[in-house]
Amino acid sequence: MTRISDALNAYAAFSKPLGESGMEARDAPAPMPGSDFSSVLKDAAKVAVGSLKEGEQASAAAIAGKADIREVVAAVANAQMTLDTVVTVRDKVINAYNEIMRMPI
Repeated sequence: MTRISDALNAYAAFSKPLGESGMEARDAPAPMPGSDFSSVLKDAAKVAVGSLKEGEQASAAAIAGKADIREVVAAVANAQMTLDTVVTVRDKVINAYNEIMRMPI
């Protein structure tokens, strides 16, 4: 995920006055891990899957009688919230895709 400090550093790098030849390649900030869309998407998917697995493990531990009910409820609620978020993001992406496909060329 992009942090505010990353945004400020990027702004500072690009706000320098340009020389006669403009901005040179060495002035461009280096890409940061997780700064491109595919990396952000992969990281978000990993976090979502991890949250769902934690909920499943807590449920299995509760069935076996080895977990505190409060921890189970918290883990399952977190997994449900994560799933709701993933479904909402998926719906938004599909709606955006459909809007793009309806645009005239």
